[in-house]
Amino acid sequence: MKPEISVIIPVYNGQRFIADAVNSALSQTGVNLEVLVIDDCSDDETADIINGLIDNDDRVIYIRTLSKEGVAGARNIGVEAASGEWVAFLDADDKWHSDKLFRQDELIKQYEESGRFPPLCYTDAYMMNDDGSFAGRVLKAPSRVTSSELLLGNVIIASTAMVRREHLLEYPFERCDLHEDYIEWFRVLDKYGPGVGVCLPLVRYRLTDGSKSRNKLQLARMTWRTFKYLGLSTPRALVSFAYYVRHGLRRYVF
Repeated sequence: MKPEISVIIPVYNGQRFIADAVNSALSQTGVNLEVLVIDDCSDDETADIINGLIDNDDRVIYIRTLSKEGVAGARNIGVEAASGEWVAFLDADDKWHSDKLFRQDELIKQYEESGRFPPLCYTDAYMMNDDGSFAGRVLKAPSRVTSSELLLGNVIIASTAMVRREHLLEYPFERCDLHEDYIEWFRVLDKYGPGVGVCLPLVRYRLTDGSKSRNKLQLARMTWRTFKYLGLSTPRALVSFAYYVRHGLRRYVF
C-alpha cells in the first residue's frame, strides 16, 4: 500500500539519538507511512544503527548522500524519493508523540471537507535538554498562520511540520547558511495560503549543546540575513527583527 505520509529524517553523525527519532516515527498510530533516513555522509555508527532498524521494519528506507549536502540538500533528496502526498520532517535528535501524525492528518481532513486545502500543518513542541529532560518550556504555535504573520516570528519548528509534497518540489529547501526551514515555510505560505496547527505539544524538541538555538548571537545574525534574503526592505526587516528578538526572549529566556 502506498504510504499517505513520508517522514524525512536528515542525519549527520547522529548515533546518539537517531534510533529514538526513527522509532518515534515508526510508532505513529492511525496512519500509513514510510520513513526515509537521509544520511549526509556520517562517519560514526549511524549507518549501522539504521541498517539494524531496517532489519526489523521494512518501512525504513536508508539513503546515503554521495557528498556532503547539508540539511537543506538532504531534505530535498528525501522529498524527491518520497512516495506520500504529505511529507513530515523530523530532525535526528528530536522525537514525536505516538499520535502526532494522526492528529495532523485528522485536522487536515477537517479542513478539506469544508473545501479548504492548507499547504502546511504543524504542532506545539516541548523543549528538552540534551539528556532528554524537560527544559521548562512549551513552544506554542497558533491554530493558523499566514506568511505575513510568520515574519513576526517563526512559530513552526521543523520537526512539527508536515507539508504537501508537491509544494516542496516546487520550492526546494535552500541556503543551509540561513534559516532554510523558515525560508521554505514562508514561500509555501506566501503562495498557497495559511498553514494550520494542532495546538498540542506532540514533538520533543531537543536543545543539543551544538544546536543553532544555543548560539544566540549566531542565530540573530542568521535571522537578519534571512530577512534580507527574503527580499524585505531594511525598515521592514528591522520591524521583523524586533519581533524576532521579542519572540526569542519569550522562547529561550527562562
